[in-house]
Amino acid sequence: ITESPACNPHFHLALPNNQWNNATKFRRIHFYHARKAGGSSMHKYLVKVAEHYGLELKAVEWNAMEEPGMHDDDVSTFYVTHLREPVDRSISHFKYQGRWNCNDLVFPGKSFTPVEDNAKKIETWNQTGGHEPFKCKRKGKGETGGRHPFFFLGECAVNCYTQWFSGLSCPEWGISLNQQYQVAKAKVLKYNFIAVIEKMRDPNYVQAVEDFFGVPGITEKGKPYCERQSHKANSNVPLIVRNDTRERLTRLNQVDIKLYHELSDCLDSGQYTFPKWDPNRFELHTYNITRAKAAEKRAKAGKNNG
Repeated sequence: ITESPACNPHFHLALPNNQWNNATKFRRIHFYHARKAGGSSMHKYLVKVAEHYGLELKAVEWNAMEEPGMHDDDVSTFYVTHLREPVDRSISHFKYQGRWNCNDLVFPGKSFTPVEDNAKKIETWNQTGGHEPFKCKRKGKGETGGRHPFFFLGECAVNCYTQWFSGLSCPEWGISLNQQYQVAKAKVLKYNFIAVIEKMRDPNYVQAVEDFFGVPGITEKGKPYCERQSHKANSNVPLIVRNDTRERLTRLNQVDIKLYHELSDCLDSGQYTFPKWDPNRFELHTYNITRAKAAEKRAKAGKNNG
């Protein structure tokens, strides 16, 4: 399969070595959440889908995108992610947590009120890690090479899909941006569906997506952590994005923009020939979230007591 899952969503199960399976039934939905691209709303909808059909839902954010067919368990997985135009996404991310710290907005001290004087500037929102170049965290123990870098990216202004999807942008690894892009594209082309957030304005697209999943409600809004507070702060202190600022972000995000268009331009015709939900491709009602949470709680208690 080489066509974009944004335009050609499907119910094929990815296997190693770029093979596909149409016999094994899916037991889990995996959602890769790209930040400030409509992911909270998409996650809310997929929770509804998973609960409706009795399927497990796993959502991942900040960490690297999982590659279909390469996970280390035997749970057959249906993969979903999403996209938003990269420059719009970057500016939205700045307004959400790059202008003021989310925790300052959610838990403001008596001396903190978001104003222009204590706001960071969008002119410095031009790095792989937001206002600064991205640096990987380290984990492990020991003084002789035991601690090694791992990918975990929250704030991001530049080529964020390429970084998140590939998970290869730790500077220590010395992997070129073009190599990251190639890995990112190869991974995401193995997904079953890519939602394109701009298309949610088109009722025909909304209907096609809801028919694909067999569940209504995809336009219901999610609630990101500090969305209400950041929206209020930005309403009180409106952000002015100059043309040269947008042009600079456009230049800096060229790789992401290329990836975005390669994956989503096929929707421009306005014709959405998505398949409808196929219940025969899923092991329905095999997951109970209440029982799963209880089991997780018992396991955690046993670990703490041990």
